[in-house]
Amino acid sequence: MAGLHMTANVHVKAETELSFSLYPIDDRVTVQIGGTGGDVTLFLPRSEIDRLAGVLAEARESLSVPAVKVAA
Repeated sequence: MAGLHMTANVHVKAETELSFSLYPIDDRVTVQIGGTGGDVTLFLPRSEIDRLAGVLAEARESLSVPAVKVAA
């Protein structure tokens, strides 16, 4: 939709529900993230699943890099 902008924030914790639904005829999935406070659903065509997985993998790797300490 042209002109529509929305931001949604979800804090994923151990108790956050994560699930997906398949839509093979449309060659896509939806990924549901949510629980008690509401839900966010990602609509992902097959071509975008690997891209999302790559971003998450890069974020995880970035957290593993030790922070550089500056000498006082």
